[in-house]
Amino acid sequence: MKLSTSNQIKGKIMEIRKGAVTAVVYVQIAGDTMIETSVTIPALEALGLYEGKNVTLAVNPTDVIIACD
Repeated sequence: MKLSTSNQIKGKIMEIRKGAVTAVVYVQIAGDTMIETSVTIPALEALGLYEGKNVTLAVNPTDVIIACD
């Protein structure tokens, strides 16, 4: 997978809190640092995100995007 941004952080999904339209995904990165990001429910399902999955966060100045294999 190649992305145009070099701001990529690897981590592991520790918790997912589903709402009606979006889900809040908590990703643990280096040490005990946790990053919180929001995705739509269709994106959550399309990416097959689940607690314990290793992911890559792609960060641009206005968004954090989850990428996974």
